[in-house]
Amino acid sequence: MVYSNMGIIYKICKLYADGEDREDLKQEIIYQLWKSYPTYRGDSKFQSWMYRVALNTAMLGLRARKMKYTGLSDQELKTSEDPFEKQDEETRVKLLYKQISKLKDLDKTIIFLYLEQCSYEEIAEITGISTKNVSVRLVRIREKLRKNLHIQNSKS
Repeated sequence: MVYSNMGIIYKICKLYADGEDREDLKQEIIYQLWKSYPTYRGDSKFQSWMYRVALNTAMLGLRARKMKYTGLSDQELKTSEDPFEKQDEETRVKLLYKQISKLKDLDKTIIFLYLEQCSYEEIAEITGISTKNVSVRLVRIREKLRKNLHIQNSKS
């Protein structure tokens, strides 16, 4: 079941580790999933449990190894006067992920799961916060990202 959901692991690794540490993080997540599988009770979706283990592993690894997102260089970001008007979709996504990588761990996890189209209930289950708190945090996170992207665009 893990290998049929490897996309989850790859996306988490991209968000939480730079190029050199991604493979290590991927292996650590797979190991933790294997090690934790006996504790999976089946009272939640397997995918929700997998997200929880993978995100916890990534966040612990981030703290332990102090990995950081390298992102795009300033030169790569200055490709046009109005990046969101003229840049291709891939560049816009990279800009968004650069801003997401600057969020606090819990906020980063919430927006990641939201972008993965998890329901508020699934996000609440994975993160251990209430559905209402998920809703409030998402509003604040989206506003913060909107503001930061606007500032980033103004600098370009």
